[in-house]
Amino acid sequence: MKSKLTIALIVLVFSSCSEKELLVTPIEIDVESSMRGLYSVDEQVTWVSGTNGVVLNTSNNKDWNTYQDTSWSNLDFRDIHAFNSKEAIIMSSGGNRCEIYKTIDGNKTWDLVYENTSLGIFFDGMDFWDDKNGIAFSDPINNHLLVITTSDGGSSWKKLEAVDFPKMIRHEAGFAASGTSIQCVGDSTVYIGTGGSKEARIYVSRNRGKNWEVMSTPMRKGEASGIYSLTFLDDKNGVLVGGNYLDSASVEGNCAITLDGGISWGLPSTLPKGYMSCVTHNNEGVLVCTGRNGVDVSYDKGNNWKHVTDDAYYSCVMNGNSGWLTGRGGKMAKVVLK
Repeated sequence: MKSKLTIALIVLVFSSCSEKELLVTPIEIDVESSMRGLYSVDEQVTWVSGTNGVVLNTSNNKDWNTYQDTSWSNLDFRDIHAFNSKEAIIMSSGGNRCEIYKTIDGNKTWDLVYENTSLGIFFDGMDFWDDKNGIAFSDPINNHLLVITTSDGGSSWKKLEAVDFPKMIRHEAGFAASGTSIQCVGDSTVYIGTGGSKEARIYVSRNRGKNWEVMSTPMRKGEASGIYSLTFLDDKNGVLVGGNYLDSASVEGNCAITLDGGISWGLPSTLPKGYMSCVTHNNEGVLVCTGRNGVDVSYDKGNNWKHVTDDAYYSCVMNGNSGWLTGRGGKMAKVVLK
């Protein structure tokens, strides 16, 4: 009887979620920026970063504060992470240069906390386990991913000397499409997705980067193909999205799911519509992904996807029943579950 009741409750929860409609409403923001960095602290506080030295933040889920630094005009801040309405970290991506800045006064001033101009440097993303401990990664240097960590909330960073970091295969690298090809889960686990080679793989550390293992996935393989974004709903259930941005209409290998914490990966029953650059969830079981082909939603841990709109965005974030989408040329939209 207990087992049957549990199953009935699960079905009821998913049935209730599936009745909600995902509404996407474009909004006007007076900035000229390609915005890929997007992070939501809670249902009120969200931060955005992009090109042309632009950083946006809201503390009421409605009104946006704009910061722009002309000295950053050649930087592309592909990732952002915030701790609250006052503190946030931005990370630039690009060939042979990475700069990381931190604000503690709500987007009024920013301090440089990390810089790397080594040949081959191209940072793809960062994430945090808590308000102090975080990790970021770059495309490979000497056939290994370059990983840096922080233990003081991003105020300082140091190179991680992993014990057994797996060697990368030829042409394998990460993607900085939305800064979300890396995710910290729980207290110590981190996942990094790659592509561009004969395999699209997941690197996993369960002790904050000291030791690593790597697993193949059914995501699309080859040039411009692979894992562009990933998210975990909990320590077992995760979703990968991507595909091939040069063949963006194809659904081949554009999504995979795991039920066992990333040990094994399978294809969902119904795929999203084409190449996707970002995936997120709302902490209540609803998943959203976006990319060049629009926006899709899933109510069953990524096993089935429903197309919402053809309107294209780079990044998405959800928190509770609301969220945001960002894209090219200052393009933004508000997302609401009703």
